[in-house]
Amino acid sequence: MITQLEIKLKYQSEEKLNYNISSVMHGILMGHIDRAYGERMHEDGLKPFVQEVCNIKEDEFIWRICTMTEEAKIQIIEPLMKMDQFYMKHRELRLKVCERNLKEISYDTLIENYYFEEQPRNITIKFCSPTAFKSQGNYIFMPTVRLIFQSLIHKYDTFSSGTMVGSEETLEHIERYVMITRYHLRSVNFSLEGVRIPAFVGTITMRVKGPQQLVNLIKMLAVFGQYSAVGIKTALGMGRIQIEGV
Repeated sequence: MITQLEIKLKYQSEEKLNYNISSVMHGILMGHIDRAYGERMHEDGLKPFVQEVCNIKEDEFIWRICTMTEEAKIQIIEPLMKMDQFYMKHRELRLKVCERNLKEISYDTLIENYYFEEQPRNITIKFCSPTAFKSQGNYIFMPTVRLIFQSLIHKYDTFSSGTMVGSEETLEHIERYVMITRYHLRSVNFSLEGVRIPAFVGTITMRVKGPQQLVNLIKMLAVFGQYSAVGIKTALGMGRIQIEGV
């Protein structure tokens, strides 16, 4: 089960906040979960949750947390649901909870709604927060079809129960039949503990050729990506995507 919690937080500050505070919110999140579970989340490997900050205004923003497993929901979402406020220590900011929105969707529902229903061949993806990939030890801050779907397949197959969609053959088919037909991107940096990670934001449009079954798989994975995010450091606030029309 995938669970998404959106928390609207009010604050008072003369200093303008930006998306880089997502990494600070990660620290706040870790401070409100069980210590043993938190230590597991610091280990290498895919994390069963993502979080990021969006819709930042002068006195409020949305904190969005998605968990990919039932255990992560219990360990992360449920403790946060009990909080009325949070404290951002390094800025001396009190963040008051004024609204919560909880949403759940099962992996079976994703399959039923997208894989087993005929989907359009054009898909537009908006990269809402700084996004990057890593390959052979280097940061890659231009999207490619392979990097996008390699990331999404890895996440899906790691956390879904009972369904596996990935193989090298699947990726080869995706590279062969999926083409980026339009893009509007710009490079940005994501600041993390004094390090600037090169990344990008913007939109791409892809067209899927080949069998309809592949079209449906691409759409299902893209929609899944709205919850899982894509690329590296998604637990720290990178890689949020939105699919046009969904």
